[in-house]
Amino acid sequence: MAYRPSFRRTIEGEEVEPNLTPVMNLMVVLIPLLLTSAEFIKIGSIELNLPPAAGPVQTVSEKPAEKVKNLDLTVSITDEGFYISSALAVLRPKSGSGPSIPKKPDGSFDFQALSEKLYEIKQKAQGKFPDLENIIIQAEPGIDYQTLVSTMDASRSITINHRQVVLFPQVSLSAGIIEQ
Repeated sequence: MAYRPSFRRTIEGEEVEPNLTPVMNLMVVLIPLLLTSAEFIKIGSIELNLPPAAGPVQTVSEKPAEKVKNLDLTVSITDEGFYISSALAVLRPKSGSGPSIPKKPDGSFDFQALSEKLYEIKQKAQGKFPDLENIIIQAEPGIDYQTLVSTMDASRSITINHRQVVLFPQVSLSAGIIEQ
């Protein structure tokens, strides 16, 4: 028994287009869903300025004259404590030797004393230097990451009389401490 052939088979030369409506409906739903879910993803980051990559050594016949004095404030983290220095001087403790801010008797770093000393420096240097927002932090190789981050936080701001005061928000990391 022979069956009649399908109507679609008998039409030759006509192409049948696929139905794209379900795919378009899916995209209409997925795109806004992906865009709204991207808002909920937060990436924690610490803003800092890294030292420039070392390039080839350039020889200069004349040294350009420095017209503006910069503070170039630096906090060095060592096993003994914090050394605070600038382009002008190194801050020495009252005893005359050792770190500017030694470790506490229990062996932990004194971040509150660091913030207070940096606040004092900022008050004295106000209006005298153009780079009063910048600070350089360098650490010995054995210093752990949390100490470095806590030092960065202590150098950025301090709370005085229940009020947040900005100290040095532009933090740069130095390559390291030069051993003498």
